Amino acid sequence: MNIHKDNILNFLFKRLQHFFPLIFFSIMLYLFAQFVLTKCLIYFVLFCLMPYLLPLMIQRIVLGIYPLKEGGNYIGLAEKSFSPWLFSLRVQQIYLVFPQLERLLFFLPGLYSAWLRAWGSQIGKNVFWTPGTVVNDRSLMEVGDFVIFGHNTYMSSHLLRVKNGKFFVYVRKIKIGSYSFIGAFTKMGPGTKISSGSQVQAMSNFSINQNFPANVATKEQS
Repeated sequence: MNIHKDNILNFLFKRLQHFFPLIFFSIMLYLFAQFVLTKCLIYFVLFCLMPYLLPLMIQRIVLGIYPLKEGGNYIGLAEKSFSPWLFSLRVQQIYLVFPQLERLLFFLPGLYSAWLRAWGSQIGKNVFWTPGTVVNDRSLMEVGDFVIFGHNTYMSSHLLRVKNGKFFVYVRKIKIGSYSFIGAFTKMGPGTKISSGSQVQAMSNFSINQNFPANVATKEQS
């Protein structure tokens, strides 16, 4: 069954997905032009909502058919299996090209948390995000209640490298326990786990599958 899914989704998206930012931007331009020409507010509303709703809807539909799984695998045009992570990255790339789109979500308390939940992340209540926060993989976060993110915190639930002459990606959720404080300019890689009640110092760096505090992880694994 997966072979058929791979073939169908690769046929539909393998090359097209690289043009997603351009496609979304073109649709935005079309809607804005229609608003200017017709003065119809419906076009303006669609212009405002499209860059948020269309990528999200496409992501949820495709990943509902072919779920994104944690772990490592090869990606690229030569691979026969469909890569839901690469597809997800391309869908979300418009927010890297135009980061202001997400910055607008920080104006209303709770909206950015709701945004991440819509993508599939598990976000608790009363989470404070500073406007400089960057979440690269919007569907791969687990955050508890009453967590504070300092200025310019950066979270990437994937690591991409070259292995055996091919692109290899490792994907794993970032998990942050309740009542934690994440210091400014902290960076987290895939599989990072922050225990509840932690106070992470500013400019901390966590690579693959690191835990904080480290001794907690040692006890859990023993």
